[in-house]
Amino acid sequence: MNKYRKVYKILFIAWTTLIIVLTSIPDIKAPVKDELNLDKLFHSLAYLIIAFLFVKMYHKNFRQKAISKLYFLTIIIPVIDEVHQIPIPGRNFSFLDILADILGMTVIIIYYKLKSKN
Repeated sequence: MNKYRKVYKILFIAWTTLIIVLTSIPDIKAPVKDELNLDKLFHSLAYLIIAFLFVKMYHKNFRQKAISKLYFLTIIIPVIDEVHQIPIPGRNFSFLDILADILGMTVIIIYYKLKSKN
């Protein structure tokens, strides 16, 4: 495993853990007013970062392998994150949050799919 892969793996694990921890805190509010429904944008960006770090864990020659695994993670991580919030006071299960999460991860998949064709 090269040194950059190790760094990206640590960042991926740390970022994913941070997201799960923050979504486990009862009644946490977003740091900004949600007048424009920025919550969904934050969901997409957070999961875009998860997907980016996951793909970067793989050496350049193994990106296709990473994309294949990312298809699976694109569904599993957002669903687990939302389901685990059901018993937490002040938290709600939201299909829209799952869709926003999947959208963020899908952007990375599309980017690398298009990049691999060039």
